[in-house]
Amino acid sequence: MTGGSSVPAEGSSNPACSVCDAAASAIVECDAHVILIRHGAGLALTPRRHVARWGELSAGEQAALAARIGPAQALLETEGTNALVTLVETGGHVHLRLDPPLAAPGPLPGMPHDRPLISGGEDALHAHLRPLIDRARAVDLSVSFLMTSGVRLVLPHLRDLLDRGGELRLLTGDYLGVTEPAALRLISDLEGARRLHVFQAAQIPFHPKAWMFTFAGDGGALIVGSSNLSRSALTDGIEWNLRHVDPVDPAPLLAAREAFEALLARPEVTELTPAWIDAYEARRIAPLPTASGAPIEAPETAPTPHEVQAEALAALRATRAKGYGAGLVVLATGLGKTFLAAFDSADAARILFVAHREEILTQAMAAFRAVRPRARLGRYSGEEKDAEADIVFASVQTLARNAHLTRFDPRAFDYIVVDEFHHAAAATYRRIIDHFQPGFLLGLTATPDRSDGGDLLGLCEENLVYECDLWSGIDRGLLAPFHYFGVPDPVEYSQIPWRSGRFDEAALTEAVATQARAENALEQLAKRGGKKTIGFCVSRRHADFMADFAQARGLRAVAVHSGDTSAPRASALKALEDGDLDIVFAVDMFNEGVDVPSIDTVLMLRPTESPVIWLQQLGRGLRRSAEKTHLAVIDYIGNHRIFLTKFRTLLKLGAGDGALRLALEQLTDKLIQFPVGCEVTYDLQALDILRSLIRQPRDGEELAAFYRDFRERHGTRPTASEVQHAGFNPGRTGHAGWLGFVADMGDLSEAQRSAWTAHRALLDEIETTRMTRSYKMLVLRAMIEAGAFPGRIALTDLVERVARLARRNPQIKMDLSVDPDDAPRLRTLLMQQPLKILAETDWFQLGPGTFETTFAEGETAALTALASELVDWRLLRYLQARDVTYDMPEGTGLAEAAEGAAPAPIAPAKGLTLWHEYQRDQIAPHFGAVFNTGSWNAGIVVLKGVRAMILLVTMDKGSMSVGSHYADQFASPTRFVWQTQTSTRRDDMRGRIISGAEPGWTVHLFLRKSKLRDGRAAPFRYAGPVQFVGWEGDAPITVQWDIVEPVPQQLRELYGVTE
Repeated sequence: MTGGSSVPAEGSSNPACSVCDAAASAIVECDAHVILIRHGAGLALTPRRHVARWGELSAGEQAALAARIGPAQALLETEGTNALVTLVETGGHVHLRLDPPLAAPGPLPGMPHDRPLISGGEDALHAHLRPLIDRARAVDLSVSFLMTSGVRLVLPHLRDLLDRGGELRLLTGDYLGVTEPAALRLISDLEGARRLHVFQAAQIPFHPKAWMFTFAGDGGALIVGSSNLSRSALTDGIEWNLRHVDPVDPAPLLAAREAFEALLARPEVTELTPAWIDAYEARRIAPLPTASGAPIEAPETAPTPHEVQAEALAALRATRAKGYGAGLVVLATGLGKTFLAAFDSADAARILFVAHREEILTQAMAAFRAVRPRARLGRYSGEEKDAEADIVFASVQTLARNAHLTRFDPRAFDYIVVDEFHHAAAATYRRIIDHFQPGFLLGLTATPDRSDGGDLLGLCEENLVYECDLWSGIDRGLLAPFHYFGVPDPVEYSQIPWRSGRFDEAALTEAVATQARAENALEQLAKRGGKKTIGFCVSRRHADFMADFAQARGLRAVAVHSGDTSAPRASALKALEDGDLDIVFAVDMFNEGVDVPSIDTVLMLRPTESPVIWLQQLGRGLRRSAEKTHLAVIDYIGNHRIFLTKFRTLLKLGAGDGALRLALEQLTDKLIQFPVGCEVTYDLQALDILRSLIRQPRDGEELAAFYRDFRERHGTRPTASEVQHAGFNPGRTGHAGWLGFVADMGDLSEAQRSAWTAHRALLDEIETTRMTRSYKMLVLRAMIEAGAFPGRIALTDLVERVARLARRNPQIKMDLSVDPDDAPRLRTLLMQQPLKILAETDWFQLGPGTFETTFAEGETAALTALASELVDWRLLRYLQARDVTYDMPEGTGLAEAAEGAAPAPIAPAKGLTLWHEYQRDQIAPHFGAVFNTGSWNAGIVVLKGVRAMILLVTMDKGSMSVGSHYADQFASPTRFVWQTQTSTRRDDMRGRIISGAEPGWTVHLFLRKSKLRDGRAAPFRYAGPVQFVGWEGDAPITVQWDIVEPVPQQLRELYGVTE
């Protein structure tokens, strides 16, 4: 060490810190890690970095400080005294204070946090409470009243206490009615080891104000004085409180604890319960501040929907008006999808909110509490099992267990919310949804990828109600723009074990927690980052490693996770927001619910298997703030196909590698237009990595390639419905049906293969049976939901279950052709059609008052799961087609049947240019239609509202021609010969439209040579409206069309046009 030099602490930008701004005359010694400062008769050992807590120091810094204690004591002892060592974590700069025992221990000059008296105002009590709560393993709190504003200030820190296994005991009072019922409900929402009590002060005033802290080791602290739990008392009010730390003298804290125990034992004290709060609110007369001494605080402003939420709410009202009982909303992270659910369900008496992660449930409770301050909220997960609350927040893993699910009446909830979705738990979600009969089911997701969210959309009756994705949110000025930097990852991921859709965590941690990679990360951060960063890590050990590494390089950094070595979550965020930290390294903890708008950098240090999680992590920095112009995103790209998920999600790409390849080319050629203010830059090596990961499937193998990619990303195979949503037809696999394809891909379990083998004829029939109506699939779906496949179901139950399916979906309701609430007519319909037809097969029979299966039972669960998947897909495919081309009974006029089911007619083909190219999703808006992957994936799209038939013709069918041999070709530059599907007849609705027998209809022709271009879905060229010339044959029909303008010369060779 060298003495006498003026070497300020690193991070000396904090002007209020006497250590950082220590005068040269006060510095005794200093080295790379430690500064020794003289104050009074004692000394202080401080780290060079401006760090508030001992736990935030790196292991090296802690060791350096500990090593200097002996020499520093010796320095004091040479002056004839023995030193007393005290760890001081208040004042913003942690230090070890060495005091002679005869001298009064005192703080460093300018360290007001270390003085016994906390006087309020600039010396706010809240600043003292945070570090003490963070350090405590137990907190006892007694205050005469609670205000919502005060509870909100300390709630995040109390939640951290409970999350790490700590204990909280609270005693408050109802004296003069000052305590706010909303504050009581808010603190009651805390989960964990908390005991809440109230002193009923009808006969005796109740005025204590004290905080008692028990630390993890020996000792504790006491704060007692004038502050109740209100914002003014904790922040800017003039309040006097004495702070006492018990190693100096344990007697005051012991006396306070004894007095607290005595208070809890008094007869006036009772447990704080939802019923007590309701009764208190009913009898409470809100006091006048001047009469009661209560602080004058403006009431909290109730949250209101922003513009996107208002649009989504209007869309939800409209979808319910149409008769839908379920719907999916896509909102980008940061646009408030949880608040949307709270707003939309405001009139519902009982609500169930289901999610797969505890953090989502916690965030959702906070949102619903803000919107519904008087509601009773309850958790149904882990140790908490509150089934009686007005709003129940349940983990899907807990609720789906039969012992828990059967506790709830199917009609227990008016409104159900499903937040996000995990493919591995698809059957679990389905079990929950099938059990309940809510008035409305809302699905929420941040990703618009239909192939990723196919099953969630299926749970929501295939009803996409509203969508505002990341790009739209930025373009509308609701989210901050981003500057994205894709950088090459030096890790060799091919050597890390990959199981069930994820890397082995231990091996992955070993690979990423290296000096070289950490050094590279900090270099990237220095080059491209801002001032307030969240870094997402692989594991706790990785986060700790990165925090230590960054600290050793002079950065103010901490790690936040669910382990014992974590820094307190709430305090870390506050320090980051206040500029007292440079970076927080997190493991999952900050995927949800971070409200620090000034975060300006997100550092992605981990591979991400889920597009939802990647978007959530990106969204941590997308809050708008005056302190930043944009968010910097530094994202590592490694040599494993899972890294394509990031690229696909960022650029909003669909399924398949062809889209990835084309997007890379367009990105390289700077042809992609990003949202306003956004930039996307990939290091050349990162681009090479991405290119090397993209596969080129052979002709006819697009489905197999999609299937394998999905399985790699999610650790589970796609369902038939997800394949349908991705634009493929599961019925055309080139194998023995969909289940045959799955079997050939090796993805039928032993039980499923056994069920498939034993019941193959039945399953094939479900997969291929002709559907002119949805009736048969509705019956099978009802039996599956009732647990009667295999089994027996009473006809009354069957009729009610089919009616319930129809009430949730207006398409099904219209398809039934009878009122689902007219049970006798519905029963007659089912008896005369689907039940009669099914009973004529080898697998079902209709008895007196019952309908049952006749096939042998075996591998029941596996058989039911396979049948359920097929039924869901058949219903999806049928309803997608019917959404565009309803099958009408003979003699029913099309306009009459479609009345009220489609938008008012508009001029067709608005804005289309002859012979220009359009992707499928670009065609729909020109006809006033909403694009739907399933409907618009067909070769014929019939739009009833505008009386337009759209022909989407691929001339070289290639792999699309499995099971069909359509002949489509130009006979001349103005004559096109086209063949219908084999199901089309001259006298059916499509035939009459084609021939012009249905008045007022137009037919529009779109052409492309082949399905793919450069591995991606090829666009269609618009050939214009066509005129019927003649036809021949029937089922199929060969039709001749005349086009408006001859095929352009430059396209004739491509389309094989002869003169």
